Amino acid sequence: MAAQDYYNRDAAKELMDRLAAGPLVAQGPTGSLLVDEAGTADVPAAFWNIAEPLALTRMHALYQMAGADVLITNTFQASAPCLKRDSILQDYRSVNRAGADCALTCSRITGVPAKLVLGSVGPCGLAWEDADKDEGEEGAKADKEAESAVHKLAREAYRNQATILLESGVAGVLLETFCSLHDLEPAVTGAVEAAHGMPVLASFAIDDACHLLWDGTAIEQACEAARDLGAQAVGVNCCSAYAATQAVPRMVRAVDLPVMVRPNAGAPTMDQDGCPHWDEDVEGVARASVQWVADGARLVGTCCGFTPIATCAISGALHG
Repeated sequence: MAAQDYYNRDAAKELMDRLAAGPLVAQGPTGSLLVDEAGTADVPAAFWNIAEPLALTRMHALYQMAGADVLITNTFQASAPCLKRDSILQDYRSVNRAGADCALTCSRITGVPAKLVLGSVGPCGLAWEDADKDEGEEGAKADKEAESAVHKLAREAYRNQATILLESGVAGVLLETFCSLHDLEPAVTGAVEAAHGMPVLASFAIDDACHLLWDGTAIEQACEAARDLGAQAVGVNCCSAYAATQAVPRMVRAVDLPVMVRPNAGAPTMDQDGCPHWDEDVEGVARASVQWVADGARLVGTCCGFTPIATCAISGALHG
């Protein structure tokens, strides 16, 4: 059987139908919760999928019990290049499959099936713009060939990760925290190749002027580019709540796609052991979520630094 024969198309349809109706509450982060654990700041988040799956399953269950309609796998940095960089020896297939299982099986704790799970895919870490370009015609040709080769590797990494997540039963692929169009293109292209019609969602990290962090692209242009490449929803994440509030109406005007918004809790403070801690504004993000939905957002949640407490507050504000 082909890989796509295992895809959860019923969940994908439900996801897109409910996004069209909106609003849905997305779970908050797992990565910042994991590094907030004493003595674990230097443990790559993806390694928990293999080493401590029950801990992750409990985190997903907490978010679901707090009111999250959509869970997000702990696979943000689980592409093959990222695992190699982080010295994780397990194959990307096993790490991503374990990450998906942690979210999909949290029903064992909550008693409620987690039908709507998005497979998280972050930038794969392959740098494909050399700062020291060779001069001359031959040098330019060599640079172009090298960039093309790395682009192919990046696209393959995204395609492979998306495929294993979709095989594992997620309802769609969430490309998140993309900071430039240059990195977005192989990610969306690779994910769409893997998707065979399953939803691919693209989310950007922006500054307070609503420009992508690395290349300064305006959020409208970024959303249009994602749409043209095949993304079926667009959004922002890991930005300030102020940036999120500015970005939502601009995204809604730019593209006729569901819009997502998941801000972070700001910069962490470091304790004496070097562990980061965040001061989450639960009431503030809950109030802002009402405005985001009024402006057209269809998937609302939080990113780094927030906890299930914020998810509960958002769910209460939006769903009563």
